[in-house]
Amino acid sequence: MGNTGQIALERRIQPRPSETPDVPFWVELRPDRERVAVVPHGELDLATVGAVRAEIDELIMRGFHGIVIDLRWTSFIDSTGLCLMLTTTAREDAVVTFIDGPERVSRVFDLAGIRHVLTFEPAP
Repeated sequence: MGNTGQIALERRIQPRPSETPDVPFWVELRPDRERVAVVPHGELDLATVGAVRAEIDELIMRGFHGIVIDLRWTSFIDSTGLCLMLTTTAREDAVVTFIDGPERVSRVFDLAGIRHVLTFEPAP
């Protein structure tokens, strides 16, 4: 089924120039049998959404078709982050679920009215 090749458990993405150096954005990958959790740490916005999309694309290309996007360590999400969630869910080559983030992130899904089209699962 899924590719059992080695994948990095963590990749650090350089912070954007406007960020303070002590608050970098990074993406953690947590393989779990046939699924992989993609865990963005920091702000998921226009400057960082491409890094998350690239990680998801690479995982699917490597044979992982169960993706869990764990938002518990995401501190902020903007409309580009929401768009990523919707387009990732619409993919036919992967089953994507989500773990809800902190209140300020979780509330964005409710305000945008898209929570009902995404599949959330309880945190482990």
